[in-house]
Amino acid sequence: MDWLRVSSHRHEGWTVVEVSGELDVATRNQLGDHLEEVIAERTPARIVLDMSGLDFCDASGLSVLVAAHHAAKGRQGQLRLVCPQRRIRRLLHITELTDVMPVFDTVTQATATVKDREEEVLQPWPGLQSEVTS
Repeated sequence: MDWLRVSSHRHEGWTVVEVSGELDVATRNQLGDHLEEVIAERTPARIVLDMSGLDFCDASGLSVLVAAHHAAKGRQGQLRLVCPQRRIRRLLHITELTDVMPVFDTVTQATATVKDREEEVLQPWPGLQSEVTS
């Protein structure tokens, strides 16, 4: 059984990496290796990580996101995340990764090219902040 499935394709000038399954200590290298490859392919490295199919993510999975973010920036690019699932988006918010990486609900939103959109970060869904602080 594949615990993690990873694939990629080009869309609107971005490399979209789709991931589904479980991202944890056992599967982190699979995603990390794939992200390293697609980041190295182009400068600037414009990557959208579509986590719509992700069922689980632990701290080791988050470390892959941070490494990919730094690698993309090192190639004059950006890593954008697509994460419509409430529990994983909440994890990104609690760990303050939403302050570092833009998070979107859909690939279409993430690949919409607006000049230097790096500072635009969508906040977690309304009400999430109150749940986090409760």
